Amino acid sequence: MTSSTALPELPPRRQRLLDGFAVTASLLCLIHCLALPLLFVALPVLATMLVVPESFHAIAFAFAVPTSMLAMASRHARHGRHGPALLAGAGLALLGLGAFAVEAEVAERIVSSIGAVILATAHVLNWRALPPRS
Repeated sequence: MTSSTALPELPPRRQRLLDGFAVTASLLCLIHCLALPLLFVALPVLATMLVVPESFHAIAFAFAVPTSMLAMASRHARHGRHGPALLAGAGLALLGLGAFAVEAEVAERIVSSIGAVILATAHVLNWRALPPRS
């Protein structure tokens, strides 16, 4: 990235908040992917009343991409490690596959869950890569 296109460096407190938000969003996605089907099996009455729209995964993905990219880029500017961003890219790619390319519901949940775990791991690694506060 050239200096003219680099993102501005965020203050450490705002960066931690952004990373924490991104990790929370990834974990909520994972809970959605894993717990909702169990809830549907355990409570058939609720399954008939609660409908998750088809657009949910597309909306969640549209939210995850800019949030994750901002968190990764702003931290990368401070710690310079490429690993977390590459891992986040893999997680986002799997989330995108789950949201847009996989038709079978079980396969979609598996791909999306793996993507969410990888993305959350990337955010934690990105968070930990930042030098301690001074």
